Amino acid sequence: MVGIIGGTGFYDIGFFGEAEDISVDTEFGKVDLIRGSYKGVELIFLPRHGKEHGKLAYQVHHHANLQALKQLGVKRVFATVAAGGISPEMNKGDLVLIDQFISFHTRHYTYGKYSVDMTEPYCTQLRSILQSKADELGYPIHTKGTYLSFDGPRYETRAEIQAFKLLGADVVGMTNAPEAALARELGLCYSAIVIVTNKAAGLSEDVPDLQTHKNTVKENADKVRRLISESIVGIPESRDCQCEACLTRALAARSH
Repeated sequence: MVGIIGGTGFYDIGFFGEAEDISVDTEFGKVDLIRGSYKGVELIFLPRHGKEHGKLAYQVHHHANLQALKQLGVKRVFATVAAGGISPEMNKGDLVLIDQFISFHTRHYTYGKYSVDMTEPYCTQLRSILQSKADELGYPIHTKGTYLSFDGPRYETRAEIQAFKLLGADVVGMTNAPEAALARELGLCYSAIVIVTNKAAGLSEDVPDLQTHKNTVKENADKVRRLISESIVGIPESRDCQCEACLTRALAARSH
């Protein structure tokens, strides 16, 4: 079973066959999702911010969201993420397969039960599949990138962006580090496609705003949907990555 988490501007999956709304109760609260399938693969879609962006970044229930996917039997997760571009190479409308993150979050995004290895925070197998499918489809995509994640909901200052640039950040947003970290704590394979919606604060004459993010995602939504749908049918049964092994090692270490 494959999970898809839709970010800003990505509130429906678009390629489900018959779909049904479902709710899952977790110890962190109830989560509303959509269950469907594509070419024989069972799918669960979760709009991160709720329908029509009802939740700001700091209101997203990451713990409940990831736990709900786990309870349903999801093992692989694709996510879409809207972010501001910091790197000169990453401009409005670009797609990025992020491979690292830097977290500036002040909240504790952990289940608090063990310490997991985050050397490679995004599933190498899923990233490889996405990259291969992007090449097959002729979609230009940045195959690496570092995501700087912080609480929000305000946007960054010009000085913060300059500092983040010195740290090696390529894009900036508010939700992805918590999601990736919690997915790893649950042993889920997780990969994210960033849609660069604007240049970050102070790097152009444009200023960041939610409507710009939504519009840019909408312009690229069909491309992202096709990339994800083609990647889903290309996932092998076996997991050729360290995502589950990281959890296994963490559990073993805790028991000693």
